[in-house]
Amino acid sequence: MASNDKDADFMDYVDNVKRKEMREQRKAEAQRLRREWRETTWAGGIINIVEKLHIASFFTAIGNSFEKGADSTSFYITSLVYKIGIISASIIAVYLIGWFTRLLTGDEIILDEEVVIVEKVTKSQVEAEERAKAKKDKRKSQ
Repeated sequence: MASNDKDADFMDYVDNVKRKEMREQRKAEAQRLRREWRETTWAGGIINIVEKLHIASFFTAIGNSFEKGADSTSFYITSLVYKIGIISASIIAVYLIGWFTRLLTGDEIILDEEVVIVEKVTKSQVEAEERAKAKKDKRKSQ
């Protein structure tokens, strides 16, 4: 019986060691994937910049202030600032697109149009004009 307990204890020990090794392997794999993600993606690069500038604690403090949930004052203020920031960024983006478009097209857009008026003149209209001109010339000469 004592040998049976020793065997069970030993088996528990082996199982614990295996679980610990598996946990360590998973941690190492997760750390490798996290490092790879930070090196190959834009979001990972931004997180690296935030950590290098030592402002990660600021964002952590903001996150901790929301522990009270959506009813907290800090949540409402942060939400309002976020919305104002999104609207401002949208307006600035429209102005930048307009500015860039104006650089490509120039300040003024000039449209050159030629208008051609085609008038149909009949022979009787030409003769009437000639008679009127002849009468006018006759009056001037008198």
